[in-house]
Amino acid sequence: MTHFYKFSEIGRLPLPGDNVGIATRKLDGGTQIIHSDRTFALRHTILEGHRFAIQPIAPGDPLLSWGLPFGIATRHIYPGDYACNPEILGALKLRDLDFELPDMPNFEDRIVPYQITTFEAGEQVKHYDQCGTFQGYKRPGGRGVGTRNNIVILGTSSRTASYAKHLEARLQDRIRDYHNIDGIVAVAHTEGG
Repeated sequence: MTHFYKFSEIGRLPLPGDNVGIATRKLDGGTQIIHSDRTFALRHTILEGHRFAIQPIAPGDPLLSWGLPFGIATRHIYPGDYACNPEILGALKLRDLDFELPDMPNFEDRIVPYQITTFEAGEQVKHYDQCGTFQGYKRPGGRGVGTRNNIVILGTSSRTASYAKHLEARLQDRIRDYHNIDGIVAVAHTEGG
């Protein structure tokens, strides 16, 4: 049975102009997607959080997400194609999946690092002579004001997500010894890999 979905029901487009969408759930191969007044079929099953083309991408053109290139097409990519580089396919082939994967990758990571050629420091910010206000709260019993001092462990890729969560759990008991720390929380990245 073929399923039809509006793109907004099954995917996200981080920014207008992106040429790949992100699946918000597992989508079976053959699923029909309605996007921008046209319909296309997914050629393969797409896993939640993985990307698929929503418009044609020619060889040599960038794949865009969040308005930024994250890879270069190595062959024609059509709407509904699973966006896979060699690393993604290699990792997926190690899993016990109940669906077929694309035969070959359709893009490669070819991101040129930015090189700073010149540097000009901006104007130094002047010191503020008068203490203004801050985002705090009134403490009960006439004890003045306060803020919360939390430590955030920020994982910057999905590969660091479990480490950040584990570190948060491990440090919870240790922060009790520090009266100037109110809490510790992990903010785990959910994409990529």
